[in-house]
Order: sequence, then structure tokens, then C-alpha cells
Amino acid sequence: MTVPPDRTDAITPGEPLTPGRPSAPTTPQGGGFESKMEGSGTPPQGGATAPQGPSPAQVPQGPPGAQGAPSINSVASQVGSTQDSMGNLKNKLNTKDLRLTNSQKHLLRNKLSNTSTYLRAVNTKLGVEPPPMPPHTGGPIEKFISFVSDGENQLDAAKSKLMDISAKGTNLKPADMMLLQIKMNQAQQEIEYSSTLLSKVISSLTQILNTQL
Repeated sequence: MTVPPDRTDAITPGEPLTPGRPSAPTTPQGGGFESKMEGSGTPPQGGATAPQGPSPAQVPQGPPGAQGAPSINSVASQVGSTQDSMGNLKNKLNTKDLRLTNSQKHLLRNKLSNTSTYLRAVNTKLGVEPPPMPPHTGGPIEKFISFVSDGENQLDAAKSKLMDISAKGTNLKPADMMLLQIKMNQAQQEIEYSSTLLSKVISSLTQILNTQL
């Protein structure tokens, strides 16, 4: 039997490569061309996942116009947008054949009552005597509309005072401005909740009427 010649280029399992033997091609430092491709999806070394999108510090927080210190103009803008929301809420309350469950009435009463309280606090801070609550007669819907009318009166008074302050070129203390902004934000949240609640009730009512037809 012929003995095979000694193979100096053979690789023995578990034995390190010796000088002179060709080694396997290595990847250039830095991960190669693919790792430099933008959006390649390859996580960095160490198993950490590359961040997707801007960091929380780069994302603007809060609604547009809420950045920075509050001013007469920013609060007046809040008052204007809240007036629009109030008008929309009143239109929903005037929906024909609107009916609410006891739990919905309870929620709506609390939200509208809170709204009135926040807006009255705004006028008190501005040095305005809050307009009286409009009288109401009838059932729960009429009472809710009375709350909304009160909110509209409070907003009208606040807007008039803010315009007067702006015309005189005066300003309020930063702490007072911040408090006005907070109270306006709280009132807006209550109005938005009430509007969303009524939208769902009206949507259900519309479906029932369409089914009966």
C-alpha cells in the first residue's frame, strides 16, 4: 500500500494555523460595506438595537403653541380654540332626540361642572368678576346646555380682559401666566372628553335610527 506524501498544507482539526498557510478572508474593521449602508437593520455590536426615529428629547411635547413660556397671546389663543370647542359641544347637545344613560349623565355633569370651575378661576386670576351662571329650566340636557352657556360667558369675559391687557401693553407675572395656561388646559381636557362622549352617543343614536328605517 502506498503511503500518501506528507501534506504540509493540510489543516488538522483543533490545531491553530501556522505561518505560511493561507488564512480565511477577514471582514474589514467597521463591519464592512453592508454595515455602512443606511437602514441596513444590522444591530450594533453588544446586542443593542439601534434607536428608531428621533429620541424623546427631540420630539416636541404638548400641543402646538404650548412650547416656551406662556404669554398673553398664547393664552388668548387657547381661549379662542376653547370657544370653538364649546360651540361644537353645544351643537351636539342640541341633537334631536338625544338620550343619555344615567352613567353618561353623571360623567357629563361632572365634566361640565369642572369646566365651569376652571374657567371661573381664570377670570378670578385676571381680576374679572365671573359672570353669573345662566338659569336653566327643564331636564338634564337643558342643564348641560346651561353649563356650556356659562363656559361661553366665562370665555368671552376672559378674552375681553386679555385684549385689554394687551392693548395697554402691560403683562402679568410669569407665575400668573402659567396658572392661566394650566387652568385653560384643564378646561380644554374636560370639554374634549365631553365632546367625545356625546359623539359616541350620537353615533349610536344614528345607527339605531338607520336600523329602524
